[in-house]
Amino acid sequence: MITPLIENDELQLNAYCDGELDSASASEFERRIASNESLKTEYDRLTSLLRAVRSLPDFEVPSNLQARIQSQLRAEHQSNIAVLRRRSWSLQGLAAAALFGAVTSTSVTMTIQRFGQGKDVAGQVVSSHMRGLLAPRPFDIASSDRHTVKPWFTARLPASPQVPDLTAHGFALLGGRVDVVDYDPVPTIVYRQGAHTISLTTLRSEGKLPEQAVAGYNVRSWSDANFTYVAVSDLPGADLAAFERAFSTAAPAAEIGTNRF
Repeated sequence: MITPLIENDELQLNAYCDGELDSASASEFERRIASNESLKTEYDRLTSLLRAVRSLPDFEVPSNLQARIQSQLRAEHQSNIAVLRRRSWSLQGLAAAALFGAVTSTSVTMTIQRFGQGKDVAGQVVSSHMRGLLAPRPFDIASSDRHTVKPWFTARLPASPQVPDLTAHGFALLGGRVDVVDYDPVPTIVYRQGAHTISLTTLRSEGKLPEQAVAGYNVRSWSDANFTYVAVSDLPGADLAAFERAFSTAAPAAEIGTNRF
């Protein structure tokens, strides 16, 4: 029987889904989700709602509304010019101000777009990491042998990532799984350091994501000549940086294979 959530549970669940809990609180709450059917049901409902909202198509402004808006903007622009002339502003100064505003607006827009895209991809990768932790095991193929994990990816995806053995650096290979990012199946290698699980997802997109925390998990990204890698874990940032160094050092010696993104 599923019992109703108390108010504090609802508040904490919303904070968890919004990424507002620290790492320790998020880990504790994940354990509660796994053992509490009411919390798990509500969590599934909220995540389904978020996915549905993200899948909504962009709204296209009707042409007649665009025309009215442009007309109003032109009228206000002419009015502003008249005011500026009465105040003896020079045309050169007005042009410089307009150019500065256009450049600033474009720069801010591009920055917002890049940040939004990076945050969306990071959110998808973190969601896959969380699903893995809530599942009976966080991988589809269980093996500590990279010569087993890499061919498993090769048989299922257009490209298989490098799967280096990082045991000497303190990161044990557990296996791998296939996740989905932006509707594309992508390979994720699973490592462990002590009690901490690390999901390393390989993407085709160019450029690394910004270092950030999502839903209480640290996200670290880097790129090489072929791939972009995104590591997610509740490890501290310094330990994830050590993982990146270990992977980047060992990867060139790993078996790469012929299929590439």
